[in-house]
Amino acid sequence: MKNRLLYPCVVKEEDGIFYANFVNFEGCFTDGKTLEEVVRNAKDVLSGMLFTMAKNNIPFPKSENSELKLENGEFLIYVDVWISPIVEKARNQAVKKTLTIPKWLNDEAEKQALNFSNILQTALKEALGI
Repeated sequence: MKNRLLYPCVVKEEDGIFYANFVNFEGCFTDGKTLEEVVRNAKDVLSGMLFTMAKNNIPFPKSENSELKLENGEFLIYVDVWISPIVEKARNQAVKKTLTIPKWLNDEAEKQALNFSNILQTALKEALGI
């Protein structure tokens, strides 16, 4: 996977507000009072979309715009995102798990103030050989 991804974003100004829409992503859009603000917001919303996709193991779309047709007043910008930290954050995000253990085992572990999460992580890594 590339470290940086570049996606086309269609921008249009209407009534003093800039609107930005990423055509490669359904529902990925933002706005801003200035061009600078909408570009900054576009980068944030794109990062959020990519994080959600990475967290849910959804492949990222290709950054193509070959069939992109701009309407009157629209212009195209390209927004780049450094993808490595987004994917890493999604991979390392904590996930809550509910499990059942015998009461006596729970009581003994709590007496010794053992960290259940840490022990489970260690045991899973050992079982997986990682």
